[in-house]
Amino acid sequence: MKRVKKLLFLLSLLYTTVYVPLFLMIYFPNWYLINCRWHPRCELFGKDRTLVAVEELTSFFKHSGELSGMWTSKERLHLSEVREIFDRLAIIAVVSVFLIALTFDARYVSLFSLINVSVVVSLLIVLPFFDWFWIDVFHPLLFDNELWKNNMRDVSFYIMPRQFFKFSVLFIVFLSCFINLTLWFCFKNKRC
Repeated sequence: MKRVKKLLFLLSLLYTTVYVPLFLMIYFPNWYLINCRWHPRCELFGKDRTLVAVEELTSFFKHSGELSGMWTSKERLHLSEVREIFDRLAIIAVVSVFLIALTFDARYVSLFSLINVSVVVSLLIVLPFFDWFWIDVFHPLLFDNELWKNNMRDVSFYIMPRQFFKFSVLFIVFLSCFINLTLWFCFKNKRC
């Protein structure tokens, strides 16, 4: 039973520390707008239209708004599928936090945080092969259609080019590692 408890704690801690940056990215407009500084497509779309689109998208993901007619019907269908995935991820995050509360053992936080860092850093392996991963692995694994493929008529083409998702992987890895290393530092000698 102790092994199961430790494994649940490890996996829940890993999931939660990866979910936190994802949560910050998808439910708040900041990440989308920061990325607009790193690629020229938002400028092509227009600053005002980009701000409206980002607000609509984050509100849509939070179930507090709908996507307007500026989004193509294909995009609205795809983003509805994405929102369902995000909803499931949020439920798993709540369960993970609950499991952390049930299985918490301060003696293992430091070790598990370092294990989590190594697991999360391994996500960087996809970056050199990102196009292949994005097209041939990630989307076919999650979707049974091709609604995710965007074009110049789609708002997504402008505010979420492939480069946006590469930077998102980096953000998730960086922030998750930061959280885990902070936990490691705090619990290695019980400093927090």
